[in-house]
Amino acid sequence: MKKIFGRTFAVVAATLVFTAAVQAASRNSANLLQYVPSDAPYVIASTEPMPAKLLDKLEPKVDEMLKAYQRVLRHVMAEQLVKMAEDENGAKDAEKFRAVAEEFMGLLSIEGLRNAGIARDSAFAIYGNGTIPVLRFELSDTALFDATINRFEKQAEAPLAIGEVGGDAYKFIDAGEVHFIIATLDEQAILTVVPATFDESQVAIALGIQKPKNSLSKSKTLQGISKQYGFSNHMTGYFDIQRIAQMFMGPASDFDQGVFDAFEYSQPVLSESCRSEITQMAGIAPRMVFGYSKVSVDAVESLMVVELRKDLAQGLATVPSAVPGLGHDPGGFMSFGMGLNILALRNFYEARLDAIEADPYQCEMFADIQDGAARGREALNQPLPPVVYSFRGFVANITDIKGLDMASQTPPESIDASLLVAIENAESLVMMAAMMDPQIAAMNLVADGRPVRLELAQLAEVADDAFAALSNDSVAVSIGAGAESNSAKMLVADSTSPAPLLSMSMDSARYYNMMGDAMAAEKTSDSDHEVSPAMREAMRDIMRLSGSMYERMTVDVRLTERGVEIGGRMKLSN
Repeated sequence: MKKIFGRTFAVVAATLVFTAAVQAASRNSANLLQYVPSDAPYVIASTEPMPAKLLDKLEPKVDEMLKAYQRVLRHVMAEQLVKMAEDENGAKDAEKFRAVAEEFMGLLSIEGLRNAGIARDSAFAIYGNGTIPVLRFELSDTALFDATINRFEKQAEAPLAIGEVGGDAYKFIDAGEVHFIIATLDEQAILTVVPATFDESQVAIALGIQKPKNSLSKSKTLQGISKQYGFSNHMTGYFDIQRIAQMFMGPASDFDQGVFDAFEYSQPVLSESCRSEITQMAGIAPRMVFGYSKVSVDAVESLMVVELRKDLAQGLATVPSAVPGLGHDPGGFMSFGMGLNILALRNFYEARLDAIEADPYQCEMFADIQDGAARGREALNQPLPPVVYSFRGFVANITDIKGLDMASQTPPESIDASLLVAIENAESLVMMAAMMDPQIAAMNLVADGRPVRLELAQLAEVADDAFAALSNDSVAVSIGAGAESNSAKMLVADSTSPAPLLSMSMDSARYYNMMGDAMAAEKTSDSDHEVSPAMREAMRDIMRLSGSMYERMTVDVRLTERGVEIGGRMKLSN
């Protein structure tokens, strides 16, 4: 039963994280953050209630999705029960597993979560208490949560072990070297894992009974991140790469040393050069931060930033190139593209090689990087055609696609799409192509932005119309409905600022429906692992429900003087 409880513990934690991420809210965030050390290596936290109208809109769909997951898990459970029943005395264990699984699946609904004392405005935080991971969330009713755990114990016929710290009791699963702790303290639930050798004082630190001297509620670290990056307080988090490197490089805190001792882990003996260079390496990308930048009943916008050392960020900021239309959502089924100044990328890479050669790594751990500098220099010395450095990027817009069946790998019957390639002196490139292909020469395509009909047999198979248009720095090709006007419009589309490195947008509902239909129709070739039709239908429904929540999704990757910025926008369905 320990294995059953251990697996259930992990799944319950994942479910709570998923639900919290969707509903993220807070009734008393300051009370929650006082338990989180200010030097926590990572934190994901909610500190402000989500708009009530947004939750009213999302909750019914989340409820449907959770129930669809129930169906999937029931199929998985049925397969597991068959396997367990085949073992000696397996029938009894199988029945216990079934009872525990049924109890867990009762949590997979909005009503089930409410009956477990988890309100829709329950705040949560996932963080590292040193090397110990902790999930902490508020409860609307501690008695309801405790009753839920008691039902798990009863169904498994295996009461959890009881521990005590300073008069406060907690339950735990004894998994040998570690204890999975489930505690309810201060109207909060705490799920964590600690070494079995931890004494009472160490468990007190892990559970927050002994509060940190310096906490996030005092340090205002999350508030500082929110202010710097324009995050709302609905969701904010970070991973401190330098802190994580320092934890394992040493010296360790007394608490972390207790964890290392329990698992007989010894911190590496490092030379001064290695210690210094590892610290410098961690400083390349010292921190990753993320959060919601805008939340409304219509859309949710998010941002993740991998902060970079200033000189690297400034160098990489020159690499993206402006491309007409890149970074805008044109509507339709899907759009994607990139803007890349290859010469700027080469110059950045060359500057990195210069830095490595001027100040070689002394630590043996970075010998491969040092050796790679010589190989990188050889690669740079290889000549490239000038046209490579003229390339600036591309944008592909798929307005509509019909007849595509991903499950049977049936190609589309028709496509309405456009492709723009940005390149310096595009007219010269077309002239070179015309010298090698009579069909291109016959088009008489000139850099005046006017559409010219394309007569290509390959395109005729999927579209009735095909047009091309040319400007001084771009060539556009459009096929299908509206091809003539679309080819000209692409050339004069606005560029966004700052220019993205990568950009993508899509019709989420249509995409997820396509993926769901493909999953429902797909059959495995291995008869021993054939997925039942009912299972495939349940997986299809999950995909469709995901699509029903979001109307459109956009993602942009930018290289700025702050670092690598990944911005996303989910336009919610009505």
